[in-house]
Amino acid sequence: WTRLESWSMPGVPDVYGIQDGISVFLELKVTKSNKIALSPFQKNWLYNHYLQGGRSFIMLQHHEQRLLYIFQSSIAHQISPSPPYHTSSITHPWPLERDSWQQVREWILHCPLQKPETG
Repeated sequence: WTRLESWSMPGVPDVYGIQDGISVFLELKVTKSNKIALSPFQKNWLYNHYLQGGRSFIMLQHHEQRLLYIFQSSIAHQISPSPPYHTSSITHPWPLERDSWQQVREWILHCPLQKPETG
């Protein structure tokens, strides 16, 4: 995993990773409420990356619920300002144990992605 500094290009996610030829971008967020702060640049980047078949996710740590949510970037345009928690692809109790991190990594790399609607 590589932490990206996106000051030169607004909207680029926080983290980039690659394994076995599979590239992944992660936008990392933390909240104490039911709101999530995604800028318009972040929403556009994530959604456009999804439309091009890219693998990117929003990883949200919710302090009050003590849960980690992971959303596919296909929902980026639906977050305004509350994420649709029911669309979370993965939810884990926080903090995660080592085996849970392994499951999260494997899922991020290999889960089937929602296909963009065409036409």
